[in-house]
Amino acid sequence: MPQALTQTQTQKMEQQLRLSQQQLQLVKLLEMPIAEFEQQVKKELMENPALEEGMPEEPENEKDVDAIDGSDINDTGEDPYSDDESGTLTDLTAYSDDDLPIYTANNGSEERKDLPLGDNGSFIEYLESQMMNYNLSEDEEKILKYLIGSLDNRGFIDRSLSTLTDELAFQEYLYVSEKEVERVLRILQSFDPAGIGARSTQECLLLQIDRQLNNEEEPISELKEKILRLERNIIANHYDLFINKNKERLKNKLGISAMQVDALFDDIKKLNVNPGFALSESSSDRVQTRIPDFIIETDPEGDIQMRLNSGEVPRLYVGKDYLNQLKAYQTHPNKMTRSEKEGMLYTRQKIESAQMFIESVKQRRRTLYETMKAIIDLQHTFFLTKDEDDKVRLVLEDVAKKTGYDVSTISRVCNSKCALLDGHIYPLSDFFKLTRKNASGEEIDGHQVKTMLEEIVNGENKMNPYTDDQIVEQMKLRGVTLARRTIAKYRIELGIPPVGSRRG
Repeated sequence: MPQALTQTQTQKMEQQLRLSQQQLQLVKLLEMPIAEFEQQVKKELMENPALEEGMPEEPENEKDVDAIDGSDINDTGEDPYSDDESGTLTDLTAYSDDDLPIYTANNGSEERKDLPLGDNGSFIEYLESQMMNYNLSEDEEKILKYLIGSLDNRGFIDRSLSTLTDELAFQEYLYVSEKEVERVLRILQSFDPAGIGARSTQECLLLQIDRQLNNEEEPISELKEKILRLERNIIANHYDLFINKNKERLKNKLGISAMQVDALFDDIKKLNVNPGFALSESSSDRVQTRIPDFIIETDPEGDIQMRLNSGEVPRLYVGKDYLNQLKAYQTHPNKMTRSEKEGMLYTRQKIESAQMFIESVKQRRRTLYETMKAIIDLQHTFFLTKDEDDKVRLVLEDVAKKTGYDVSTISRVCNSKCALLDGHIYPLSDFFKLTRKNASGEEIDGHQVKTMLEEIVNGENKMNPYTDDQIVEQMKLRGVTLARRTIAKYRIELGIPPVGSRRG
């Protein structure tokens, strides 16, 4: 019996999260460490003439400008988070949101020059710090670290999946399939910078284009999406023509003009074909210092003082000239010429842009302070003793619950920032602690396992040292049940050679 073709219409309800322009701006500012944040503020000051630095003049009338809240723009109150002696953990509760400062530096840059500076983390450490954003199993974490360590100077993986699988088995005692390795490689390829972990220049370019197409935090226009899809088509399906610069054939295949092909080529050339370039930089060319975003001090009485490092970021406010100019336009809205209307729209746009940036800076400061305060509260004993044994289990979700912020917000604060704790630099990731489950399902601290492992190896008979399987049995006698490959993992991390190299 022939089947009839029918056309039906259905309705589908979807709920999508769209970030506002100010939310997107705040997301970017949260990810920036203090040095990068300083540069962003300077850039905004240069690009927006309505945004000014220093101490604002007293406004003649706070209600002069319609729809612009002067108190939010020109906040001249004292700063409970500034780099002075009084910035303690209890300061936050003494101020309402309206009293919070915008962003104030303290006495220029003099104090900052006195801050101890630590060595900058390597590019590999930067990649490994992003692992905390993923809920990885022990094997996945091990594979991912191996892949990071296998990157070449360009940031590429230059070995086949089968070779990597064999190396993991021989060097890490980890027996996994090529499919599992490829799945973890996809995780690495989602890290920053875009294109890292690619296996070819073609894949590197595709990863960067796909990152732009699928970036939910920064939605793109329809025109930009069309351009990116054309670029992806060129790289994915006509890569040979692109490499050989055969623009004429590309023009015919894509059905576009020669001028459009030139524009697409120029746009593709802006992509980074060496995302791991930082790996090959010489130490003399690489920044060797890290500036702390938080300054934390403890005393023998158990008190902890914490303040934000304001760096060289000045107080920001909307310029009075622009406010007065907008006021002048609004005195005769019905009699404005076309050029005056355009001038009013330009002035208002610059004022609103400045106000939005100021509010984002203010929120960044509040978010950083509350996040660090929560970490100190949850890891209080460790901050006082700096002893790993006093570090309690702490993950991003714990800080998110305490602050009320989303986990992604906490991740952005912690990923690229560090704290100066009693004269020593600590990446914020060092204040977190993950515990793993042993074979019996019990949680166990990896640091304690390593300590036990060192004790067992130090006490073994050097003429007949323990194998990894025998170390597993020794661990069981101490109440810890772990797999042999886990023991091998910790042994390698501690630099303990295999049994054959320890004999004698």
